[in-house]
Amino acid sequence: MFSNKNWKKELARDFIALVSWVFYVLVIARILVLPYRWPYLYQIIFAGIFILILEIFIKRMSADYYISRALVLVIFTILFYDNKIFTIFAILTFIGLIISSYFIGNDWKKIIKGLIIGGIISIISLLLSDFSHKLINFI
Repeated sequence: MFSNKNWKKELARDFIALVSWVFYVLVIARILVLPYRWPYLYQIIFAGIFILILEIFIKRMSADYYISRALVLVIFTILFYDNKIFTIFAILTFIGLIISSYFIGNDWKKIIKGLIIGGIISIISLLLSDFSHKLINFI
């Protein structure tokens, strides 16, 4: 039998696994099989590239990049599906992820930095994807 503490840690790890790079690529693969995918695909790819660059080259920032990826995925999948039930589910999952991040030992500063990075990268990716999509259609 699992103790109560192990169950909570296991659930926290499951939430964190939802925003691993493997899952991020799975979301990209899901978008690739859908019609009208290009703007959303650009958003996710641009954001992923920016987060990866920060994660590799700016390690001293001490941010929770899982939270950054989660915010990007939540924002862009909510925009893509445009469905109230999915939106509620995604937001509740995101809240669970934030709680899980704290539960596994990340401090609030690190989590908030992850939120800020994810928010800024989401805005930049949204603008870049819109520009890229218009440019490609123009050409």
